[in-house]
Amino acid sequence: MSQEVYLTTPIYYVNDVPHIGHAYCTLATDTLVRYWRKKIGKENVFFLTGTDENSQKTVDAAKASGKDIPEYLDEMAGIWKSTWDQIGVSYDDFIRTTEKRHWGVVNEVFKKIHGKGDIYKDTYVGKYCTGCEAFIKDSELDEHGYCPHHKRPPQLLEEENYFFRLSKYQDELIKWYKNQPEQLMPDSRRNEVMSFIKSGLEDVSISRETAEFGIPLPIDPKHKVYVWFDALINYYSALQGTKYEHFWESAQHIIGKDIIRFHCVIWPAMLMSAGIELPKNVFAHGFFTIDGVKMSKSLGNVISPLELSEKYGNDALRVGLLSSFEFGNDGDFSLAHFDDFYRTKLSGGVGNLFNRVITLFHKLWDGKKPYIEKSQKSGEGWEERFSQALEKKRVKEALDVFFEMVDACNRHINDVQPWKLDPPDARASMNKLLTMLVTLTDMAEVILPESVVKMRKMLGDDEKVGDAEILFERK
Repeated sequence: MSQEVYLTTPIYYVNDVPHIGHAYCTLATDTLVRYWRKKIGKENVFFLTGTDENSQKTVDAAKASGKDIPEYLDEMAGIWKSTWDQIGVSYDDFIRTTEKRHWGVVNEVFKKIHGKGDIYKDTYVGKYCTGCEAFIKDSELDEHGYCPHHKRPPQLLEEENYFFRLSKYQDELIKWYKNQPEQLMPDSRRNEVMSFIKSGLEDVSISRETAEFGIPLPIDPKHKVYVWFDALINYYSALQGTKYEHFWESAQHIIGKDIIRFHCVIWPAMLMSAGIELPKNVFAHGFFTIDGVKMSKSLGNVISPLELSEKYGNDALRVGLLSSFEFGNDGDFSLAHFDDFYRTKLSGGVGNLFNRVITLFHKLWDGKKPYIEKSQKSGEGWEERFSQALEKKRVKEALDVFFEMVDACNRHINDVQPWKLDPPDARASMNKLLTMLVTLTDMAEVILPESVVKMRKMLGDDEKVGDAEILFERK
């Protein structure tokens, strides 16, 4: 069997429209997907994203909008899907957790876990954060007794729930992570998860008797399947009954670090209980601030990816966002830095380079190319470094390699000034530049998927280059 890759983003709550944080995760995943499609073939790669809809947040947001729940969900899922379409996300499937195909698989997985004896009924007494849609321990609250993510006190709940015997899988999880250290990246996240597991796992609630909306529990319809139990199964349910079922054994989840315990503790334990193979890898990226401040509606610093896309273009949105800091780390995003990046690295960097080289070919040889070996490489190892970075999910590092190569080409033109050389030396110089532009264009297929069309046109055919074009308009 040929190598296969199945990559997923989180599924996103539909209580609001996508912001730049959602776009960051989704575009990073899309970039990894494009790399693997180029390397192993489109037919060997599957990319899933979607929306998480069976939650109290949905009920509250629908009420606030004055719409009934189905109408609200259709509208919001449409907004999420069209946003990803508009900014160039090339997903293979978009799943909604209100779809019948998902509900059916959730019931099947639940029954397998219940049949294993890992579900029981009890009374839950504790604290619940509606923002996280999660029960929360006192040890996880901040110094004010608030949820650290939503900065408000959790609700005190006492209700009858069904529980999953998570504690039963503590030792098995520890053993699994020890034997497969590459399963959770980066290393800091694995250390965090291991520490959490070793501190002692408690059984977790997997139903809500008071939930107004969701999937009825198969063994007790008065209860709804708890939103996290239901949502995690989407990665598996999307493939069932399709020709892509076997891709599950190649599953890799890309998530934010705030949901790491669900994906790296509860989810693998659920799969162990159900007798389903575990994902190949989970990668938890960091958070970013906007000019040093956390994104907040009240502060008015929430950025729409569509606004940046409309002003600068989809490729600029992608590389400008993903170049801000290394994927996996926390970092900061600045609109001023983004604008400077566009002017220096895109318009004044790669755009200027392609324009200069193609213009020089027309000026020196009426666009005719010197002989160039098809297999010739740039000679500096850029291709290998670019590939290695993406295979390690180090997206910024790959982008840095690309722009390092662009800068090297521009320096070569400035230092050598091919138009001043004797014809043989000029041809050697321009041949080197052309080889490097071919390599940059191959890389651009992954990181600049819209601009690459113009790049290939400019490179022309075997005999001549095409016409010079503007890749990135000056702003």
